[in-house]
Parts: sequence; C-alpha cells; structure tokens
Amino acid sequence: MMSQTEKKIAFISAATLLLSTLEYLIPKPLPFLRLGLANLPLLIILDGMSFGPFFIILLLKAVGQGMVNGTLFSYLFLISLAGTLSSGIAMKGAKKLLGLKVSLVGCSLLGAFVSNLSQLQVASWVAYGPSIWIAAPLMLALGMVTSFALGLLAEIYLQRGTTGKALAQGTLSLSMPPTEEKVPHKHLLFASLLAIVAILLAKGLITLAVITALMYLLQWVAGRRIRILPALMLIFSLVVLSLFEPNGKVLFSMGTLAFTEGSLTIALTKALRLLSLLSASQSLSASNPKIEGKAGTLLALTLAYFSLLTRSFRETKGSVIQRVDQALQATASGKNTDKTSPIVHKKPINIPLFLFIVLGVLTASLISLIVY
Repeated sequence: MMSQTEKKIAFISAATLLLSTLEYLIPKPLPFLRLGLANLPLLIILDGMSFGPFFIILLLKAVGQGMVNGTLFSYLFLISLAGTLSSGIAMKGAKKLLGLKVSLVGCSLLGAFVSNLSQLQVASWVAYGPSIWIAAPLMLALGMVTSFALGLLAEIYLQRGTTGKALAQGTLSLSMPPTEEKVPHKHLLFASLLAIVAILLAKGLITLAVITALMYLLQWVAGRRIRILPALMLIFSLVVLSLFEPNGKVLFSMGTLAFTEGSLTIALTKALRLLSLLSASQSLSASNPKIEGKAGTLLALTLAYFSLLTRSFRETKGSVIQRVDQALQATASGKNTDKTSPIVHKKPINIPLFLFIVLGVLTASLISLIVY
C-alpha cells in the first residue's frame, strides 16, 4: 500500500513528465536545450516538501523523461540528469537558506543558470567537445528569459490555481491510479546492449551511416516513434561547431571561418554515432527493462499518473495552463480513471526481425574493425 507521501512524490514527478513531454515537441537548435517548463511543479513545492522526497522527485523526473522519450540509455540522459539535479538542488538550497528573502523568480533564475552550465559541461564531455561553449551566451540568455517567465508563472499559479496551492500546502488528496505490469523482454534487452557496444566500436563514416540506417529500422521494428527533425538539428549543430575547429584540407570558407575536410568528417562521424546510440536507447526502452524494489514501484506509479495526465490533457480545452490544471485535478481526484475504457495494445515486436537487424549491426561493426 502506497502512502500519501509516496503518491505525492509520484504525482508531482508525473506532472514534470507531462510538461517535459510538451516541451520535447518544440524544435530546438541543440537537442538538449530546454525552456524549463518541467521545473514549474518543482518551484511550486519548494517550500512544502523536505529535501529527501524532493531529491527523489528529481531522480524520477530524469529517469521518467528518459523512459518516456526513449533517451534513458543515451548521452541525452546524462546531460538531462546533470541539468535536473544541479538546478533542483540549487533552487531547493536557495529557498532553504534564504526563505522569504528569495522569490520563486529568483529561484527559477538560479536554477536555469546552474542547469545550463551543468548541461554545457556534460555535453562537452560526452558529445560536442569544447566547441559547445560557443553556444553558452545563447543558452544562458535564453535561460534567463524563460526562467524569469517561469518563476512569474509559478507565483501566479500558486495564488490562483487550486491544485498548485493544495500541492504546496500538502493538502491534496490523491487517488491511486491503476498500474500496468509490462513484461520485460530480456533477449531484446541483451541484443540492444550488444548493438550499443557495436556502435561504440565501429569505425569509418560509411560504416556508421549503414549502422545508423539499421538502427532507425530497429527503432521502427521496436514500435518506437522516429522523429527526423531532432536528428537533423543534431547534425546541423555539430557541423556548425566544426567551423570553430579547423582540421585538414579547406573545402570552402566564409570570411574567417572555414569548413575543413577533417573537421566535417569528425562532426558527421560523431553525429551518426550519437544518432545510432539514441536509436539503440529507444529500442532498449521498448524491451521494458524492469527496475526492482521500491524504486521500481515508485517509477511505475509515476508512469501510471503520467498516462492519466496525458489522456486528460488531450481531452480538455482551453489554454495550455488551463488544460494542465484540469488534467491535474482530474487525475488527483481519480475522475479520469475509467476502468471500462478499452485497452489499446501495441503491435507486438517482430523478435526474429529485431535480432536479425542487430546481427547486421554487429557484422557491419566487425567488418569496420577488420578493414580500418
């Protein structure tokens, strides 16, 4: 039996997932760039929740985002985790130390600043290299503007929104949503892990192009949605950043900047490897990896609340904020828990085809290690 505190943790985490999903649909010049919408529930509960449960919400937010978006086993998860933990701890710490002396706007500004710096640093380690810091002024400026607006929105929502006020004061009574037990596919999990190893070891631009195509096919077979625009934006951002790291023969120049053969090859190789790993993460998520114990139970409850919030949001009308508030109220009260609704089952994964594609990825990687 879940306690009210545990249900509150899962409910707030699910609210961050809903807002994160809405933000994920907005095209961005860098795949990990965030406007910070998912921080709105965190700002609302800064005063009303102790650090322990608050930290658990931060972890559930990061892991839940990775599972919902299929990025849990990719470089994007590491960047997201760094931003989530650093901004959450900074906001909670500022509110704890300064109390009424700092507003939610101030906490939001601090959280965005710390989050952007953390994400840039991790991005430079795992994906982009030092050239990513060229984007720092744009990210920090955008972060200050959006976090200021977000802080104001949190202040207004606490004053006018019934659900937000009840959450902040700890008076919101939460119903228990129905949870769905998904069967883990261990053989698909193992095959996806093998594919990740093959991607990391593969050499050569042509080999990685072939592997990327195979991984997108694998993602489609796994029943995960393929989004082309983020992939194009990733390639574009890496190619643009290659202008600032000339290497080898100059192909053409624009003033003081030049596209060089070596830097373009490195940028495209890095982009294809990252895209392949992202597809592998999507495929791995489709295998329904199971987390045991209390952590797994909390995560399952979070995803159950998120499912109801998403359904309610789609069924409501009005502004985005009005729809979010209505979805929160309906899910908290259990009004949208209709057990008579038909359950839509996803098309089963073609396991033989899944394994055959992974075999193709392993073969391509092995051949590249022999040839190069």
